[in-house]
Amino acid sequence: MKYAFLIIFFIFFNSILLSQQEDTTQTYEKIEDILEDATLENEDSQIYDSIEYLINNPILLNTASINDLLRIPLMDIQIARAIIRHRNLKGGINKPEDLLNIEGVSQEEINRILPFLKLGSEKEISIFEALSEQFRDIKFNYRFRVQNDFQVRKGFTNGRFLGTRQKLYNRLKINSANKIYAGVLIEKDAGEKSLTDFTSFHLRINDLSIFKSIILGDYIFEFGQGLALWSPYSFSKGTDAVNIISKGSSNAIPYTSADENQFFRGVALKLNFDRVIISPFFSYNKKDASVDSINNQITSLTIDGFHRTQSEIKKENRVSEKVFGTAIDLNFNTDLKLGLLYYRSTYSNDFALTDQLKKSGNNFDFLSASYSTFFERLYLSGEISYNMTSIASIHTANLIIDKNLSMVFSLRNFPRNFINLHASSFGERGTAQNEVGFYSGIRFRTDYGVFNIYFDQFKFPVASSTYNFSSSGNDFLIYYTAKIFTNTELRLKYKNETKDFVQSFSDSRGLEKRSQQNYRAELSYKAAKNLQLRSRIEYVYLRSTPTQPKESGYLILQDIKYVPVTNLNIWARFIFFTTDSYNSRIYQFENDVIGVMSNPALYGEGLRWYFMARYTTKFGLNISLKYSELFKPNERTLGSGDSEIPGNIDNRINFQIDFNF
Repeated sequence: MKYAFLIIFFIFFNSILLSQQEDTTQTYEKIEDILEDATLENEDSQIYDSIEYLINNPILLNTASINDLLRIPLMDIQIARAIIRHRNLKGGINKPEDLLNIEGVSQEEINRILPFLKLGSEKEISIFEALSEQFRDIKFNYRFRVQNDFQVRKGFTNGRFLGTRQKLYNRLKINSANKIYAGVLIEKDAGEKSLTDFTSFHLRINDLSIFKSIILGDYIFEFGQGLALWSPYSFSKGTDAVNIISKGSSNAIPYTSADENQFFRGVALKLNFDRVIISPFFSYNKKDASVDSINNQITSLTIDGFHRTQSEIKKENRVSEKVFGTAIDLNFNTDLKLGLLYYRSTYSNDFALTDQLKKSGNNFDFLSASYSTFFERLYLSGEISYNMTSIASIHTANLIIDKNLSMVFSLRNFPRNFINLHASSFGERGTAQNEVGFYSGIRFRTDYGVFNIYFDQFKFPVASSTYNFSSSGNDFLIYYTAKIFTNTELRLKYKNETKDFVQSFSDSRGLEKRSQQNYRAELSYKAAKNLQLRSRIEYVYLRSTPTQPKESGYLILQDIKYVPVTNLNIWARFIFFTTDSYNSRIYQFENDVIGVMSNPALYGEGLRWYFMARYTTKFGLNISLKYSELFKPNERTLGSGDSEIPGNIDNRINFQIDFNF
C-alpha cells in the first residue's frame, strides 16, 4: 500500500484533465440495476456475464423479432410489441430519437433497453473483407482482475490450500469488423496452485455463406424456456411481476464466464434458410466429479470449480461428457415461432443411483418443442420436453389490457423423474424437476405510482431425496414505486413466502410450515447534480410451528454515489444489521468491479461497508477498485471449515483494469 497516495494522485490529476470524457460506467450501472431488481440469492457471475455479452453484442433492431427483443433482461413484452409495430410502420428505426415517438414507451424505459440495441442498418461485409481488413478494424478488450482477502483463512494456515491467496482473472476479447470474434479467459481461485487452473477460449464467425454463425471452442446453448437445455444461469422471481418468466432463447452463444464445469466445448453452427434456422452442435468436455473407487460410478458432479486441496484436485476432470444434438427454429413471421430440439448426453462413467431424484446410467436423450406467438394483446409461450421417461412442461400467457395494465399467468409441471443436468427454467428451484406450480402476476400504473404484484403457488411431489411425501408452499409480493418529487423516488416492498420443511421430531420426521415476511422501504434521491443518495430499511420476520422459535431481524442501509468529475465515479455503502440466525438472513446486492456479482447474505449482528471507484480515461483504460469490510463484534471466528477466519473482521480488496484498444 505504500504507493497508494501516488495512485490516488495520478487518478485525481488525470480526472481533471479528462473531465469532459463520456462516463462509460453508466452502461454497467444498468446491468447492476437489472440484477438488483431480480430476486437472486446467490453470487453467480454468469448472470452478469450474460448481460454484458448482450451489451457487447447488441440486437439489430431493424431486423429483430419480438423473441429477439425478449433476450433483453426483464424486457417488457408490451414495449417489445410497440417497438416492432412502430418500426414496421416507419420502415426502420435509425437513431435514439426515433424511439421517443413510440406511444406508451417512456424515456426511462428507452434508456434501460438502449444499451442492448443496435440502431440503423448493419453494413454488409463479407467474411473475406473482414479478413483482409482485420489489421485495420480489429478491436481488443483486455480485462485483468485481482482479488485478495486481508485475513488469512484456515486452509492457508493449516497447509491444506496449496496455492497463493490471490484470486486472479485475465480475459482477452477480439472483434474484427463485427464478423470475427475470439476470446480467451484464464482464472485462478484463491488457494489454487496453478495460474492457469481454468482456461476457456472461443472463436465465432458470423454470416459466412449460409452459416449465420460458427462457434469453435467454448459455448453455451439456450433453447425454448430452459426445460431441456439452457445456460447455467436463470433469473428467479423479482420485482417485475410480469416480465420475468418468458425467456428469449438464442441457441448457441460463446462462453465468456469463469464457471469451470457448466458449459459446452466443441462446435456449434447456425444455418440460416430464410424462415428456418438449423443449429447443430457437438461438445466433448471434462467435468469435476466424485467417483466411487469400487464401482467406478459417479456419486456427484462438483460445480464449484475449486482445486485448492488434494481432495479437490482428485475430483478435477474425473469424468467426460459428450453431447450432440440439433435445434430447428421455424419463424413463420414476427409473431409466431416454433422450435424443435433433440440432443443426447453421454458420460464416461455411469451415475450411481443414490436416491429417486438423481440420474442413473450414462446415456440421456431429450426431445423438446417450444412455441411463442402473439394474438393482438395476448402473448403465449411455452415448452414441452420429454426425457424418454416423463414429460415436463411450462405454459405462459401474457395479457396486455392497455398501456397501464398487464397480467401474466404461468403453469409449470416438472415431474420428479424428469432429471436433466442442463435445465434451468422458471420456478421456485429453477431445476425443472420435482415441482408443480401456478404463477399469476399483475402490473398496473397509476398517477400515484406503479404496482407489481404476484402470487406463486407450488408443490414438490417429493419432499426431499430421502422422504417420499409431498410438500408445498406459496410466495406473495407487492412492490410499489413512485416519484414523490422530481429527484426523489420511493420504493416499498412486501414479500411473504411460506414453505414446508422436513423437520426432525422426537421419534419421527415430518413437515413443518415456515413463513417468512420481508418489509422494505427505500428512498432514492438526487441531492445534487453529482451526488445521489439512497436510504433503505428492511425488516424480516420468520415464524413456524411451536417446535421452532420465532425469529426476526432488520437492516439499515445508506448508499452514496458521488461523481466529482465526469469520468470518475465513487460509491460508498454502510449497512447496520442484526438477525436472530442464518435462517432470518437478509440478502443485499452490491456494486462491484465490472463483471463481479456480489450478493452477500447478512445475518447475526454487525456492520458491513464498502468503498468503490471507477475511473475512465480517454484512451480506453478503465480502472476499478473496491474495498469491502464485514465486522461482527460478537463473533470470535467467521466462516467455517478451511474458509474460517480467526477474529471478527472479514475484509477484501478487488482491483480491475479494462483496456480497450
